[in-house]
Amino acid sequence: MDGNRRRLFVGLVVGVLLLVSGVAPHPVFGSPYETSEPAPYLHQAVSEDESQYDRLVDIYELEPESATPLEELSPTGQAVVEQTLESESSNEWRRYELPVCRSTVVVCDSVREPPTEFHYGEVEDGEEAFKLIEIDGERYLFQTGVQPDAGTTNGFGEAPTSTFIWLFGLLPFGVVVLASQAIAQKTGDRRVPSVLTAVGAGLIVAGLTVPYLVVGGVASYAALASPLFVGVVAVGLGGIAALVWQTVQYAQTEL
Repeated sequence: MDGNRRRLFVGLVVGVLLLVSGVAPHPVFGSPYETSEPAPYLHQAVSEDESQYDRLVDIYELEPESATPLEELSPTGQAVVEQTLESESSNEWRRYELPVCRSTVVVCDSVREPPTEFHYGEVEDGEEAFKLIEIDGERYLFQTGVQPDAGTTNGFGEAPTSTFIWLFGLLPFGVVVLASQAIAQKTGDRRVPSVLTAVGAGLIVAGLTVPYLVVGGVASYAALASPLFVGVVAVGLGGIAALVWQTVQYAQTEL
C-alpha cells in the first residue's frame, strides 16, 4: 500500500470513527459514570424527627417498626447510607448521588453496581420508592425511586453532554474528514485532509482519556463538560472552514 492509499485509509477510518463515536458502547467524551436511566442514583434521607418523615410515612402507609438495621445492608448499601447522612441538610433532607461506573470503564473509583436494597428510577408502587433504615435506635426514611407521574423525562433535553458534543462537534467533523478525503482524490492535494485526519484522531484520543481524568481525580466531569463542548464545537467549525477553503480551491481548478 503506497503513501496516498495509506493516508486515504487512515482518513476513512478516522472519519467513520467520528461518525459513530456518539453511539459507541462508551461515547467519546462521555462521563465514566452511568447516565442512562435510572441514573443518577440519587439517595435522599429524612430523619424521624422531621415533619416530612411523618407525612410520607402516613401517605404511603409505611411501617416504622419494619425499618431495616444498618448492619443488615450490603457493604455498598451501608456506605451509601453513611454518605447520605453525612451530607448537609436542606429542607429537612440529606442528599447523596452515588456514582456508578460504566461497565466499559477499565478503572473505576466508585462502584460498578448500585446497592440492591434500594429501588431506583420509576416505580409503579409509591411505597417501593422508599426504605426505612434504623441506625443506633433512630429511624431514617430513604427515597431513591420516583413515581411515573413525578415529572421526570427521558427527552432530548435530558441527554448527556457527550451526546451534544457528538451531534454538534464530532459528527460534523467526521463528515468533514470524509468529504475532504473525497475532494483530495480529485485534486491529489492531501494537505488539508491530512491535517483534518490528524485533528480528528486527536479528538478521539482526547475523548477516550476524559473518563480517566475524572476517575483519577484530575477534574470532575461537571467541570469539564462545558469547556469540552465549546472546544469540540469550535474545532468542528474550524474543520468546516477548512473544507470550504478546500472546496473553493477545487472549484477554481475546474474552471
